[in-house]
Amino acid sequence: MSSLTAWLDPRQWPLALGLGLLWLAARLPLPMAQALGRGLGLLAWAILPRRRQIVRWNLELCFPGMSEAERHRLERASFASAGMGLIEGGIAWWGAPERLAGWVRYEGLEHLQAARSAGQGVLLLGAHFTALEIGGRLMALKVPMNTVYKAAKNPHFDAVMRARRARYFGELISNDNLRGLLKVLKEGGICWYGADQDFGPEASVFAPFFGVPTATLALTSKIVERSRAKVIFTYPERLPKAKGYVMHLVPVPKIPSGDPLQDATVYNALIERFTRHRPEDYFWLHRRFKTRPTGERSPYA
Repeated sequence: MSSLTAWLDPRQWPLALGLGLLWLAARLPLPMAQALGRGLGLLAWAILPRRRQIVRWNLELCFPGMSEAERHRLERASFASAGMGLIEGGIAWWGAPERLAGWVRYEGLEHLQAARSAGQGVLLLGAHFTALEIGGRLMALKVPMNTVYKAAKNPHFDAVMRARRARYFGELISNDNLRGLLKVLKEGGICWYGADQDFGPEASVFAPFFGVPTATLALTSKIVERSRAKVIFTYPERLPKAKGYVMHLVPVPKIPSGDPLQDATVYNALIERFTRHRPEDYFWLHRRFKTRPTGERSPYA
């Protein structure tokens, strides 16, 4: 089946409509685009009760000292932030680079440049903040970038995603392609990698995140040990009132320590540090605490 024929399938029309919306949003002024995203996020809050409950459970676990009213406000704000992240994804994919360059400043870029000057590979250790997609595009404006990605379930969306990202990333490395990632790093390349996903107990260690033992991918230690790459944590901060973005780059000399649990603890502490700065901008919509230590019940059951 040709790609055109596939898009003529009525089952793909909602996806085509959504992608068209993202394409149009990439042409809006940033305040209008973010306002559109906030609106979509709040609409999702209103019509997706199950996802709303997941966010609520996550916030109860991580912010037990908050009042119920404060968590309710944060819950709505997290949906608005996720909606902005969706629209910003369209800006990342279709936005003109000269526009994006005027919206961003970089803090800690010298650490990345020093590693490049020394010919050392860099593992850009990130996390699933809502500005993740546009953050990748903004980093690619400054340095040649590669990224690890997880294939989308819908093959048509996956094809679009890979095609758009290929315009500004050098290599798109599947999350199960460890050999490809190591090759890029050993050759002095830069690659983004996020380990704050739940792939079950076999691939994880339970490191604290907001005081909760959290399944965190243990592969980071092995990647750094084998590649001898420099580790830099990156956080894409979305500034209030559509003032743009700050890309924070923080060197992490404590990874690798020789202990995957210790490395995961350092990593989660960095995510927590920046999440506390703007708690609505972490992606609370995913089931971050699904896998539990033996004998402990999942909060989403």
